[in-house]
Amino acid sequence: FRVVSPGGRSGSDRMATNLSDISISTRLNFTEWSKDQWKDFGEGCLYVVLSFAFFRILQYIVRWYLFGKCYFRTFSYFAFRRRAGSERNPAADSTTLSAIPPNKKWRICNEIVSLIHAAVSGLWAAYSIGFYQDIVKDMIGYRHPVIVNLIFVSTGYLLHDLLDLLINERSERVIELLFHHVVVLTAFATTQVTGLFLGVVIFGLLMELNSVFLHSRSLLNLYGYDKKSTPFKMIALLNMVTLLVFRLGVSLYLMYWLFIDCFSRAWYFILPCFFVIVSLFCTNTVLAYRVAAADGWFGKKRARQPSQSAATENTAVVEEEEDRSSDDEEEEDIPNGVSVTRPDDQQLVANRHSTTIAA
Repeated sequence: FRVVSPGGRSGSDRMATNLSDISISTRLNFTEWSKDQWKDFGEGCLYVVLSFAFFRILQYIVRWYLFGKCYFRTFSYFAFRRRAGSERNPAADSTTLSAIPPNKKWRICNEIVSLIHAAVSGLWAAYSIGFYQDIVKDMIGYRHPVIVNLIFVSTGYLLHDLLDLLINERSERVIELLFHHVVVLTAFATTQVTGLFLGVVIFGLLMELNSVFLHSRSLLNLYGYDKKSTPFKMIALLNMVTLLVFRLGVSLYLMYWLFIDCFSRAWYFILPCFFVIVSLFCTNTVLAYRVAAADGWFGKKRARQPSQSAATENTAVVEEEEDRSSDDEEEEDIPNGVSVTRPDDQQLVANRHSTTIAA
């Protein structure tokens, strides 16, 4: 929400506000808020809800358009690894699971929606820094409604994606993403409640410019593009360049700002900035290493190259899971008392393996 300064000027007046010299206690004393402050708070909550609803609806539209269904079965990587590992299935290998996920359809839809948000928020953040350059000079106290609205939109998206991840997948990848989302939501909540640190958050959203190519690269992987093909090489190169500039470069700049400027302020300024900036720096460093290694920048030995047999096995598992899901949906439509004869599941799997070997 846009905090009103003691002089009575509201953020709803569409003017920039500097709040550096207003005490934290004044901004957090909700009992003394004016009607304009409560109105701005209500507007902020409404924007977050509308953003959340928009991305949820967009998710269902993408699912229906691509695959003709709005819901997918929840998939647990942990249970899959235990089951496949007990059968000595090469598809249980973590590298293969990352390259050919059994819940590929849901992953594709999730990546598309994330790509759309990344493009909107990244360009919005770049526009904010380019046209409201005072935010660079005062990354703690400067505020402008155009920039604040970006926080509302991104908060709604993160809440949507958080819910989508929790519903549809159980994996180590999701645990890492949940940590990232919690860190970013902490930054959003801090800047909205205190009215401070908007510049820090907007610089962080510049990283979404890299996410455009990061999600594009993931989509090419999910659709099975050869890493030696021209489209993949172009996307991988742009991904690495933007990763170095907009993730590692921005993270280093924020670390520099943290030690040069922020550490000279009160502890309650330092604590949230330190947590958010250091967390993002660590996650971005790990991400850069993983992407570079997977794309072969550190040599072929560390590149992600699942074996053909594991890929074939995993594809069979994908088909089996999808057939079971389709059978379950058909059973729901069968009236009570009607018997339906269906081939044995084990025979279906055996037939698939025989077909694969013959091919």
